[in-house]
Amino acid sequence: MSGEETLLDIARRNFYTAQLLWKNMGDDEGYLNIIAYHLQQAVELALKHALELEGIEYPKTHDIDDLLNRYPGDEFDALLPWAAAITNMEAKTRYVKNYRVSLKTIKAVFPLVEEMLK
Repeated sequence: MSGEETLLDIARRNFYTAQLLWKNMGDDEGYLNIIAYHLQQAVELALKHALELEGIEYPKTHDIDDLLNRYPGDEFDALLPWAAAITNMEAKTRYVKNYRVSLKTIKAVFPLVEEMLK
């Protein structure tokens, strides 16, 4: 990779990882949590990148709603109804035993993240 790495670059790699896992998970629903985690990271890092471009400082947070509310534009507003669910993808998917992100949530969030990263 040439040049300076951005948070958007990292966000895109997280999304690509989620796509790869999605395509290759088979019937093992345990992968849904890992996919969800990478989707959350993609959203969080893309929002932080957008805030940086606007010259807006942001706290160390995984709270998607907080980050969305700090952003002055409206191009990410499609994420607002999913902000809490996406935020939960960060910690619950990694630390809560027997927790599973629903297939419905993954299917709803995937296109939103893809659109965000264009």
